[in-house]
Amino acid sequence: MAQTSSMVNKKNNTDIPFHYYNEAADNVQCEQGEPLLSLDPQFPFAITQFELMNSSAQADYPHRHDCYEVLYICGGEGTHIIDFEPHPIQPPVFYFLSKDQVHFWQLEKPLKGYALLFPEEFLGFPTQSIIRAQDLAFFQQAGHAPSLAIGPENQAMISSLLEGIEDEFKHEATRSLSVLRAYLHILLTKLNRLYLADCSDEYSAKTSTLVHQFRQLVAEHFLTEQAVQDYANRIGISSSHLTDTVKAVTGFTPGQLIRQKLALEAKRLLAHSNATVAEIGYRLNFDDASYFGRFFKREVGMSPAAFRQLTREKYQ
Repeated sequence: MAQTSSMVNKKNNTDIPFHYYNEAADNVQCEQGEPLLSLDPQFPFAITQFELMNSSAQADYPHRHDCYEVLYICGGEGTHIIDFEPHPIQPPVFYFLSKDQVHFWQLEKPLKGYALLFPEEFLGFPTQSIIRAQDLAFFQQAGHAPSLAIGPENQAMISSLLEGIEDEFKHEATRSLSVLRAYLHILLTKLNRLYLADCSDEYSAKTSTLVHQFRQLVAEHFLTEQAVQDYANRIGISSSHLTDTVKAVTGFTPGQLIRQKLALEAKRLLAHSNATVAEIGYRLNFDDASYFGRFFKREVGMSPAAFRQLTREKYQ
């Protein structure tokens, strides 16, 4: 939701613009020279309302964030594009954005609602933390939309939790990280239950701490580690046990999920940056452009150049 560095990246047009957590305070609207909300760049949690932020909070160009975001939209019209998937905005709805995901808005009416931003350290990964990976099924789940519609029966509960978080956050002199983290944990746990209820019974029954841990490790290390054994070693289990568990839960092997993550990052860079195909291949640690091209065509079904042209024609 920041502007300064993001705008520089956008003008250079060589990479996907980043919106940085520690610059969110620069994008609060002002009235008579005073910001409508006080945001501390050093405080590892922020809650704000879209109505208090400038246009960068509703950016119409592809960008990504260096933090996690939970967005509660209770007003507005248009489409939210998240990693190439269009999501018609039908309030009230939550969107869950992991750091590095690419998204942008195509709006017909401005957004109303809340944005919760927090760096990864606030979430407290790995899994021994109060906020555990298995509580976050809606973040970057392959095959499942990172959104959740809220029915009338749950709106009062959601509003109460958000108001509690906002009230604690606004008292700068006394606000407590422990209280905010506990509030967030309650909110995410409630939302996770609703999210899993919306998924198939089979998916709900198969949630797995080990699989979430594996996914988180892949998100952190996919550029440098593509061997299943590397991840098994990090978790402290055999590669066969990791393969059996991941395949049973997701329907994919660990190797397939690693390649999917690598292909997704390649698609992001092809669609939203002007780096050459060769430059993107090198950035993703492929030895040469032809090897990257073969990998991409095998995973996506078309060449990198064809994907770039098709995607840019689709999203202008």
